[in-house]
Amino acid sequence: MYDQAHAAEKQVVLASSNQTGTMGGMRFLGQSKVVGPGGDILARTCAKPGLAVAEVDIAGERDRARCILRHLDERRPTTWREIRS
Repeated sequence: MYDQAHAAEKQVVLASSNQTGTMGGMRFLGQSKVVGPGGDILARTCAKPGLAVAEVDIAGERDRARCILRHLDERRPTTWREIRS
């Protein structure tokens, strides 16, 4: 869920990876995935070992996401001011 929110917020394709299985007393959950700029999971491994592989039209996915998520258009640069030290 965090990966999806991060990809959508930044409107980027995000590749997230994690180990699976156990090492010593630690348990790794896997959940590797590729997430599109709209927050859609394009490929995932779930809790199984393997590779999450997706063929992505980056410009197309980005443009599609920007039609739906228009938060970058809501910026108001006129309200910002530069602070110089």
